[in-house]
Amino acid sequence: MTRLLATLMLTTALCAPFAAHADDAADRVAVAKDLVQKTLIKNLETGFTGALEKTVQPMPEDKAEAIRKEVRAEFDKQREVMIEGLSKAYAEKFNLDELKHLSGIYDDKIYQKFQAINSDPASTVTVISQGAVTKILNMLAIASAGDRPAGAPPLPGTAPAK
Repeated sequence: MTRLLATLMLTTALCAPFAAHADDAADRVAVAKDLVQKTLIKNLETGFTGALEKTVQPMPEDKAEAIRKEVRAEFDKQREVMIEGLSKAYAEKFNLDELKHLSGIYDDKIYQKFQAINSDPASTVTVISQGAVTKILNMLAIASAGDRPAGAPPLPGTAPAK
């Protein structure tokens, strides 16, 4: 009887850290999931909705509605894949306190204002950024075009030379 009691106590003592670790992992995934949903997924949703509407705008309404339904269904599936995958990845890379700290940053009203300005396509910030990025990409395309042998196919995303 004493031996059985000792075995049970030892088993309980050894299993306690595993249970605590599992709880910590589940907590990290839950906080990471909340973080992913309010940051990346929120921004993705905003960008996706705008792009979808811009795409279907010239279409007849019945075709536009069919496209919206089909593409939205796929977007919803992919969003869930991203939420699950990213949450697990962040939960592995950050401890619970770090995840809570990150979440607090995204909850900050000043940070939210900053993000709203950066995500507004009509904002001066976006116009400046897009102009600079476009100029740099054009310079890279020109530089890489100069290094290609004559008759080489154009780089993806660049127009063929005339």
